[in-house]
Order: sequence, then C-alpha cells, then structure tokens
Amino acid sequence: MKNILKYLSVAVLLVFSSCDLTELDYLDSPNGVSPENAETQFIFFAAELDLEDFFNTMTFNTMRPVRMLPMTGGNIYNNAFSSTTFDFAWRKAYADLLPDLDAIIASAEKEGSEVPIYAGAAKVMKSYVLTTLVDVFGNVPYSEAGQGVVNKSPKADNSQDVYNVALALLDDAIKDLSGPQVEIKAEQDLFYEGKPEKWLALANTLKLRWYVNTRLVADHTSDINALVNNVIQDKDGDFQFNYTNNLRNVMNGDGGDSRHPFYINQYESGSGVYQSNYYMWSLAEEKGIVDPRLRYYFFRQDAHPEEADAFTLDCNTQPRPIHYTGPYPFCAVYDGFGYWGRDHGDNAGIPPDGDRRTVFGLYPGGGKFDSDEGLAGKVSVKNGGKDGAAGEGIAPIMLSSFTKFMLAEAALTMGTTGDPRAYLEEGVRQSIEKVMSFGEKDAGADVNLFPSNDDVEAYVAKVLELYDNAGSTNDKLDVILKEYHIALWGNGIEAYNFYRRTGLPSGMQPTREPSSGDFPRLMFYPSSYVNLNENASQKAITEQVFWDNNPAGFIN
Repeated sequence: MKNILKYLSVAVLLVFSSCDLTELDYLDSPNGVSPENAETQFIFFAAELDLEDFFNTMTFNTMRPVRMLPMTGGNIYNNAFSSTTFDFAWRKAYADLLPDLDAIIASAEKEGSEVPIYAGAAKVMKSYVLTTLVDVFGNVPYSEAGQGVVNKSPKADNSQDVYNVALALLDDAIKDLSGPQVEIKAEQDLFYEGKPEKWLALANTLKLRWYVNTRLVADHTSDINALVNNVIQDKDGDFQFNYTNNLRNVMNGDGGDSRHPFYINQYESGSGVYQSNYYMWSLAEEKGIVDPRLRYYFFRQDAHPEEADAFTLDCNTQPRPIHYTGPYPFCAVYDGFGYWGRDHGDNAGIPPDGDRRTVFGLYPGGGKFDSDEGLAGKVSVKNGGKDGAAGEGIAPIMLSSFTKFMLAEAALTMGTTGDPRAYLEEGVRQSIEKVMSFGEKDAGADVNLFPSNDDVEAYVAKVLELYDNAGSTNDKLDVILKEYHIALWGNGIEAYNFYRRTGLPSGMQPTREPSSGDFPRLMFYPSSYVNLNENASQKAITEQVFWDNNPAGFIN
C-alpha cells in the first residue's frame, strides 16, 4: 500500500507539472504496481529516481578503495567492506530498477514503430545498471532474475555474458532513439527533458565505456573509431541527476529529502564522513600548483589541524609510518592548507571533531565554497541545512569530461582516432569549467577567491607539461588517469574500474597498516543475496571480473 501511495504521488506530480519534479528524489520505486495498471511515463519517472539511488550507493562505497574518500570501515581491505555494504544498491537494482525498466520496454514497444523515447532510454539505463553490477560484483543473476515466486533463487550468470547483454541493449537503444519519436513533455524526463538526441549520445558514450573497460581482453579499436563523433561532447549532454534545495518533499508522505546526499551527510546536525587526506592533498599540493577546483570540492571548518591536541587529532603526536615513503600526507594536509581528513585505512575511534573536520564543498554536493573562513577561526556548517547552495548539487553519472579522458586512454593505448594530449586538455578544461559554474549557487562565496583565467591556464599548462615530460606510454597514461581521478569527484565507480584496469594513478597513499591485505578486485556479494538465495555463495575479494586480467596483487 505504501508503494502504491508513493506511486500515486508521482502521478499527481506529473499532472501538476509546475511543481519541482526532483523533490521526489527518495521515492521508492512502484514495484507493487503492474504495468497494465499504470502509465509508462509514471514508471519511467520513478525508474530515473531509482537510478539516482542506485548510483549514489554504488559510488559512495567505490570511492573508498580508490582514496577519493578514506577507507575507515577497517584498517585492511578484507575487514573494511562487509556483505551488508551494498545491500541497498542490490535491492534497488533487482527489486526496483530492472523490473521497472523491463516493464517500460515491454509497454513502449507494444505501441508500434513510433514510440516515445521511453524504450530506448530504458534500455540505456538497464545497460548501465547491468554493467555496473558486473563491474562491482562479477557474476550476477540475469537470465533467471525477475521471475518472482517462480524462481526465488536465480543463478548467477557469467559476468562476460551479462556484459554482452548490456552492449546489445545499447545497440537496440541506438536503433530506437534514431527512429521516429513521439514527443514527450520535458518534465516527464528528469535527465534529458525528453530529448532523444541526448539519450542517443549517452548510449554511444556508454558503448565507449564498455569498449575501454574491456580493452585488455578484446580489441575494439574500430568500434571506438566508429562512434567517436557521436558521444557526449560538452556539458549540455552531461548525464547527471539534479538535486534541489528543498529540505522536505511535500508530495512524498514520508518526508523524503531532495537535496544532495553529500549535503545531507554533513550540513545538518551530524558529523558525517571524513574526507580523504590523500585526495585533498592531490588537489592542494601534489603538483606544486593549487588545483582551481579545490575550494569547490572541499570546505574547511577549521584550517588549523596542526593546533589540535592528541585527543581531537591523535595522529598529530604520532610519527609518520615508516612505510609512508611517498610525498603524500600523513594525518592531515598541513603546510598552510589546513585540510583535516583521514588517511587510507584509518579506522580509529571518532573524537569530538565533527565541527572541525573538512567537509564536502560546493561541487557536486551543493555545500559551501571555501572562502577561507576556516583560516580565521572555527566555522561550523552544522546549521540545519542553511549553508552554501543548500544541497542543490548533482550526481555526476557520465559527464563530457569523463568522455574525453576515456578517449584519451583509448587513443594512447589502442591507437584510436584523435590526439590523447588534446583529449586530456579538453577533459581538464571541461571539468574545471563545470565545477566553476557552481560558484553562482553559493551567495555567500567570496568571488575574489574564484580562480582567475590565469589560474586555470597555469594549471592546464602544468598538466600538459607533466604529460609532455612523461617518458613512456604508461607514464603518460598515469597523467591522464590522475586528471580523470580528480575530475571524477562524486563518482567512484569509474575510478574503481580504471584502477583495476591499469593500476593507475600511481603513488597513492597506502593503508596505515604496513600490510593492507589484498585489494578488493571485486566486492563481497550483498548479504541480502547470499542469505536469501539458495544458489548463491559468498566469494573472496580477490576474485576478478572478466575484463581484469592483471596479475594478482598488482594494486593495493
């Protein structure tokens, strides 16, 4: 009954299109409503909301092994992640998203040759969900999934077979989206406002992603060359979920929140997560030049961690670990920057530092632009959700800058069309432009601290200098993927993929423990799958997805 009521809320919202659509951010999918009794557009709308939920859970937990967030759940890899880590994302995929997307496809295709974009767009989303499930878990149920009580324990399919299904879905979607379309209203499509050409570019971009992910096990040079001009080219085609600054969703009976999860995590009363010392350092200090995106990514509540006592920041009084042989930070990012986070694998207890640690900034979570408030004294963002852009951020699922970095990798390693150096420059510039566009969202930001054109040009020149001075192909790829790693802020999925594919970027901060154990080449299956499925059994994190043919232990 609750799901039906929520589904009716979606229907009401679509009728009264003057309402803010993204307020329905946290609606449950209408899994209890049959497609025969519901309009395709309502299911489509709810599926887009569910995709946002799926993406955020998957990305939040894949940011940790690749140092975009600190790994604080354990001090070694095997105890840092558990079988419950991805329970929500698994249920969202198998109980909500995949059944709804299948219903959309079946319903839309019944209507004849001229169908709305629903069928093509649903196939694109389904392909994304399937590839992401494979990327993170390996073998997953597909051919026997979705049968309800007929088969409560679907067997897992081979990961490559599921990946191939996902590619075929993209090909079908491209055919659907290239043909005659029945126009739909902009408010019926949260991502692309009913524009089939944008869904078409996304489909081609996800094919590029598929080919780059599998480049170690198959040659797709000609396939990439065939689509290089049809992918997402600029920010107008970005595949992102747009949040609002509305604290409460009046259309949703349970008071769901439509703000960015990063904002909810740290701008209310709770302390939220720690930021990664390594990742903050990579923007602040690593290149000897400050990244123009730094003040947008992070906000310092207290920019003086060096003054903290041992009770508040215990590592302040500890020696640097002997195995920390690189230039990366230990304990915090000092040297006048004052970024207060945690190291990789620091699972120590939580001291009273909630109003002192560095928090998510303006991009992508809709928080505060860092105007040096924390240099003058401690400034708390725990003000009931009133600071910065009030949560009006984005979920960066697939951006144009990501496309350029993938094309750069392909051109460099596979010899595909285009100049990898030019793609690298485009990716960096598009990322910086995207991030800086958020400046207007924070009315309290000091515009005098916005990066100047000279700041941007100096940073781009530094990146290109590093690329030009890199001796080998792998060294050049290291520069490309370092910049991709930075541009991906808010998306851990793609970084988790290319780290396992390439072992890059190099020189990342190790765990606090000298012996970190094996890096999770795949994540544990969710407990909701292993415990309730008679044909499922847990796997070791050392198992590898089919496209990862690198040797055991080559990353940590």
